Amino acid sequence: MEEILKEILHIPVKEKAFDGENKLPLLLLGLYDIKVFMIGKKSVYMIQPKEHVSLPQLKKHFAKLKMLLGEDCILYADKYTQYGIFRLIELNIPFIFGNNNIYLPNLGIRIHDKPKAKLPDVKQFSPFTQKLVLMALYCGWKTISGKEIAEFLKVSRMTVNRALIELEALSLPLTEIKGKTKYFKNDFSKKELFGVCEEYLVSPVKKTVKLKHIPDYTFVKSGGSAIAEYSLLGESAYPVFAIDREGYSKLEIKQEEIVAKGEEPACIIQIHRYLIDKNGVVDPISAILSMSSSELEDARVEQAIEETKEGVFNGRWT
Repeated sequence: MEEILKEILHIPVKEKAFDGENKLPLLLLGLYDIKVFMIGKKSVYMIQPKEHVSLPQLKKHFAKLKMLLGEDCILYADKYTQYGIFRLIELNIPFIFGNNNIYLPNLGIRIHDKPKAKLPDVKQFSPFTQKLVLMALYCGWKTISGKEIAEFLKVSRMTVNRALIELEALSLPLTEIKGKTKYFKNDFSKKELFGVCEEYLVSPVKKTVKLKHIPDYTFVKSGGSAIAEYSLLGESAYPVFAIDREGYSKLEIKQEEIVAKGEEPACIIQIHRYLIDKNGVVDPISAILSMSSSELEDARVEQAIEETKEGVFNGRWT
């Protein structure tokens, strides 16, 4: 690192002992390795994550580190994709990744290496990628090949490969290549895996329809109805069901069956982009993600969601 800094800045650089432990909380000391360099007469802190830290968390941590240490902080690591590098620049986090990916805005330095392979520009999970990650969470997958995932989820290997590429593009440490085989690789606990992926999770609901009656059809509970199954939350005034697009088209709902704005429905049908269900109930995380913003403001719902998450982390839903 000392030689890299000298080469970039063309001024004397010398490493010195880090003596700022008493300035930092244990959380930050546990998450990062910190080195100090004298660049001319100025101290600069080089920060390396010991484990994966999500980009929003990284931004908050760097702001706190700079405030507590009183000097510039620069990220150094080697596991960020081109998308990750772009997001770091967007978040104004200085970094040095070798000689070819450098961003030091205070010095007006910005160097980019060309990506070895073009990765998709994605900012959140696609429906199948989300389904794959959730299945890994529930089933406790550690290392599983794309072929095994395809067989387990009954999809093509191309579909799985696209999902693994998305995970790589999002700079998530969840993929590995051995020879010509690509694997989903997870070194996290259930709770840690959820934390790593949480910012990329999206609502599975493509469309919501409120009906005057409950159709004669076998439905899967979703939203508040599903959370009521996973916690002590009472059932809502009307049931919420999930159905995929194919199932919804079979219902052949007519316009006169849909509730007018402001009227109370007999039930709510959510058309989901993917479905994971067990015993007629949508999986816990998808159920949480399918709830409306107004529902999430209810303190009872908030408590039920935390109860549901703890059940997932403790392995009560597999």
